[in-house]
Amino acid sequence: MKRLVMVERWLCISGMAIASLLLVFLVLLSGMNVFGRMAGHSFGGCYELSGFLGALIAALALADTQRKRGHVELDMFTRRYKPLAKRLTGAFNMFCGFMLLVLLAIQQVNRARRLLAAGELSETLRIPYPWLMMACAVGLLLLGCAYLTDAIYLLTRKDPDTERLTSGHREGVITSIRNDVDMPKDSSAENNGGNS
Repeated sequence: MKRLVMVERWLCISGMAIASLLLVFLVLLSGMNVFGRMAGHSFGGCYELSGFLGALIAALALADTQRKRGHVELDMFTRRYKPLAKRLTGAFNMFCGFMLLVLLAIQQVNRARRLLAAGELSETLRIPYPWLMMACAVGLLLLGCAYLTDAIYLLTRKDPDTERLTSGHREGVITSIRNDVDMPKDSSAENNGGNS
Protein backbone atom coordinates (compact mmCIF):
# COMPACT_ATOMS: atom_id res chain seq x y z
CA MET A 1 0.00 0.00 0.00
CA LYS A 2 2.83 2.34 0.88
CA ARG A 3 4.44 1.74 -2.53
CA LEU A 4 1.17 2.56 -4.32
CA VAL A 5 0.84 5.83 -2.41
CA MET A 6 4.49 6.72 -3.12
CA VAL A 7 4.12 6.07 -6.88
CA GLU A 8 0.88 8.05 -7.00
CA ARG A 9 2.52 10.86 -5.03
CA TRP A 10 5.47 10.97 -7.44
CA LEU A 11 3.14 11.07 -10.49
CA CYS A 12 1.02 13.85 -8.99
CA ILE A 13 4.04 15.92 -8.00
CA SER A 14 5.50 15.45 -11.49
CA GLY A 15 2.30 16.74 -13.05
CA MET A 16 2.32 19.74 -10.70
CA ALA A 17 6.00 20.44 -11.48
CA ILE A 18 5.29 20.48 -15.22
CA ALA A 19 2.25 22.69 -14.63
CA SER A 20 4.42 25.06 -12.57
CA LEU A 21 7.00 25.36 -15.34
CA LEU A 22 4.25 25.99 -17.89
CA LEU A 23 2.78 28.67 -15.61
CA VAL A 24 6.16 30.43 -15.43
CA PHE A 25 6.36 30.28 -19.24
CA LEU A 26 2.81 31.62 -19.52
CA VAL A 27 3.62 34.57 -17.23
CA LEU A 28 6.80 35.34 -19.20
CA LEU A 29 4.92 35.07 -22.49
CA SER A 30 2.18 37.40 -21.30
CA GLY A 31 4.72 39.87 -19.93
CA MET A 32 6.66 39.88 -23.19
CA ASN A 33 3.42 40.46 -25.08
CA VAL A 34 2.56 43.45 -22.88
CA PHE A 35 5.98 45.02 -23.38
CA GLY A 36 5.85 44.16 -27.07
CA ARG A 37 2.50 45.95 -27.41
CA MET A 38 3.94 49.02 -25.68
CA ALA A 39 6.81 48.95 -28.17
CA GLY A 40 4.40 48.42 -31.08
CA HIS A 41 5.35 44.79 -31.81
CA SER A 42 2.76 42.46 -30.28
CA PHE A 43 2.97 38.69 -30.54
CA GLY A 44 -0.02 37.49 -32.59
CA GLY A 45 -0.36 34.02 -31.11
CA CYS A 46 -0.13 35.02 -27.47
CA TYR A 47 -3.84 34.67 -26.74
CA GLU A 48 -4.00 31.30 -28.44
CA LEU A 49 -0.96 30.00 -26.58
CA SER A 50 -2.33 31.38 -23.31
CA GLY A 51 -5.54 29.40 -23.80
CA PHE A 52 -3.68 26.20 -24.63
CA LEU A 53 -1.26 26.59 -21.73
CA GLY A 54 -4.06 27.45 -19.30
CA ALA A 55 -5.93 24.25 -20.16
CA LEU A 56 -2.77 22.18 -19.86
CA ILE A 57 -1.79 23.80 -16.54
CA ALA A 58 -5.22 23.13 -15.04
CA ALA A 59 -5.30 19.52 -16.24
CA LEU A 60 -1.85 18.69 -14.88
CA ALA A 61 -2.40 20.44 -11.53
CA LEU A 62 -5.70 18.71 -10.68
CA ALA A 63 -4.17 15.43 -9.47
CA ASP A 64 -1.80 16.96 -6.94
CA THR A 65 -4.56 19.24 -5.71
CA GLN A 66 -6.74 16.17 -5.12
CA ARG A 67 -3.88 14.39 -3.37
CA LYS A 68 -3.44 17.35 -1.01
CA ARG A 69 -7.21 17.65 -0.42
CA GLY A 70 -7.36 21.09 -2.02
CA HIS A 71 -10.78 20.55 -3.59
CA VAL A 72 -13.99 21.40 -1.80
CA GLU A 73 -15.62 18.33 -0.30
CA LEU A 74 -19.20 18.34 0.90
CA ASP A 75 -20.10 15.97 3.73
CA MET A 76 -23.54 17.21 4.78
CA PHE A 77 -24.95 13.71 4.76
CA THR A 78 -21.94 11.46 5.27
CA ARG A 79 -20.73 13.09 8.50
CA ARG A 80 -23.53 11.26 10.34
CA TYR A 81 -22.73 7.87 8.85
CA LYS A 82 -21.03 5.18 10.85
CA PRO A 83 -17.28 4.83 10.16
CA LEU A 84 -17.69 1.75 7.95
CA ALA A 85 -20.42 3.44 5.90
CA LYS A 86 -18.23 6.55 5.52
CA ARG A 87 -15.35 4.46 4.29
CA LEU A 88 -17.44 2.47 1.81
CA THR A 89 -19.27 5.55 0.55
CA GLY A 90 -15.98 7.37 0.11
CA ALA A 91 -14.44 4.43 -1.75
CA PHE A 92 -17.49 4.17 -4.02
CA ASN A 93 -17.37 7.89 -4.78
CA MET A 94 -13.65 7.77 -5.52
CA PHE A 95 -14.05 4.76 -7.78
CA CYS A 96 -16.91 6.43 -9.68
CA GLY A 97 -14.73 9.52 -10.10
CA PHE A 98 -11.92 7.33 -11.41
CA MET A 99 -14.23 5.69 -13.96
CA LEU A 100 -15.61 9.05 -15.10
CA LEU A 101 -12.13 10.47 -15.60
CA VAL A 102 -10.98 7.42 -17.57
CA LEU A 103 -14.02 7.77 -19.85
CA LEU A 104 -13.37 11.49 -20.31
CA ALA A 105 -9.71 10.87 -21.12
CA ILE A 106 -10.62 8.18 -23.66
CA GLN A 107 -13.15 10.52 -25.29
CA GLN A 108 -10.62 13.33 -25.41
CA VAL A 109 -7.93 11.13 -26.96
CA ASN A 110 -10.39 9.80 -29.55
CA ARG A 111 -11.45 13.35 -30.44
CA ALA A 112 -7.81 14.45 -30.69
CA ARG A 113 -7.01 11.51 -32.97
CA ARG A 114 -9.91 12.41 -35.27
CA LEU A 115 -8.76 16.03 -35.39
CA LEU A 116 -5.18 14.99 -36.14
CA ALA A 117 -6.37 12.69 -38.93
CA ALA A 118 -8.38 15.58 -40.39
CA GLY A 119 -5.29 17.83 -40.27
CA GLU A 120 -6.85 20.31 -37.83
CA LEU A 121 -4.64 23.30 -36.99
CA SER A 122 -5.06 26.23 -34.62
CA GLU A 123 -6.35 29.47 -36.11
CA THR A 124 -3.52 31.92 -35.48
CA LEU A 125 -0.34 29.89 -35.09
CA ARG A 126 -1.37 27.03 -37.40
CA ILE A 127 -0.02 24.38 -35.03
CA PRO A 128 -1.57 20.91 -34.54
CA TYR A 129 -3.28 21.53 -31.19
CA PRO A 130 -4.79 18.02 -30.78
CA TRP A 131 -1.46 17.02 -29.21
CA LEU A 132 -2.28 19.41 -26.38
CA MET A 133 -5.65 17.69 -26.02
CA MET A 134 -3.80 14.42 -25.52
CA ALA A 135 -1.58 16.03 -22.88
CA CYS A 136 -4.71 17.26 -21.09
CA ALA A 137 -6.04 13.69 -21.21
CA VAL A 138 -2.86 12.62 -19.39
CA GLY A 139 -3.73 15.16 -16.70
CA LEU A 140 -7.21 13.64 -16.40
CA LEU A 141 -5.64 10.18 -16.07
CA LEU A 142 -3.36 11.49 -13.30
CA LEU A 143 -6.43 12.73 -11.45
CA GLY A 144 -8.07 9.34 -12.04
CA CYS A 145 -4.96 7.70 -10.56
CA ALA A 146 -5.34 9.86 -7.45
CA TYR A 147 -9.02 8.85 -7.15
CA LEU A 148 -8.23 5.16 -7.64
CA THR A 149 -5.49 5.29 -5.01
CA ASP A 150 -7.92 6.93 -2.58
CA ALA A 151 -10.55 4.25 -3.30
CA ILE A 152 -8.07 1.41 -2.73
CA TYR A 153 -6.76 3.13 0.36
CA LEU A 154 -10.23 3.52 1.86
CA LEU A 155 -11.03 -0.15 1.22
CA THR A 156 -7.78 -1.64 2.54
CA ARG A 157 -6.92 0.56 5.52
CA LYS A 158 -7.15 -1.05 8.93
CA ASP A 159 -8.60 1.98 10.72
CA PRO A 160 -12.07 2.60 9.27
CA ASP A 161 -12.52 6.00 10.94
CA THR A 162 -11.82 8.41 8.08
CA GLU A 163 -13.11 11.34 10.11
CA ARG A 164 -10.30 11.01 12.65
CA LEU A 165 -7.70 10.87 9.92
CA THR A 166 -9.06 13.79 7.90
CA SER A 167 -9.89 16.17 10.73
CA GLY A 168 -6.36 16.59 12.07
CA HIS A 169 -4.43 19.85 12.13
CA ARG A 170 -2.77 21.26 9.03
CA GLU A 171 0.96 20.64 9.11
CA GLY A 172 3.21 20.67 6.11
CA VAL A 173 1.20 20.00 2.98
CA ILE A 174 -2.44 19.41 3.94
CA THR A 175 -4.05 16.64 5.94
CA SER A 176 -5.58 13.82 3.95
CA ILE A 177 -6.87 10.30 4.30
CA ARG A 178 -3.29 9.10 3.97
CA ASN A 179 -2.08 10.51 7.29
CA ASP A 180 -1.14 7.09 8.63
CA VAL A 181 1.25 6.35 5.73
CA ASP A 182 4.80 7.36 6.56
CA MET A 183 6.00 9.85 3.95
CA PRO A 184 9.46 11.39 3.80
CA LYS A 185 9.44 14.41 6.09
CA ASP A 186 10.15 17.85 4.73
CA SER A 187 13.41 19.22 6.11
CA SER A 188 11.79 22.63 6.73
CA ALA A 189 9.17 21.02 9.01
CA GLU A 190 11.94 19.35 11.01
CA ASN A 191 13.84 22.64 11.32
CA ASN A 192 10.72 24.38 12.64
CA GLY A 193 10.18 21.62 15.17
CA GLY A 194 6.93 20.57 13.49
CA ASN A 195 5.12 23.71 14.67
CA SER A 196 2.67 25.38 12.35
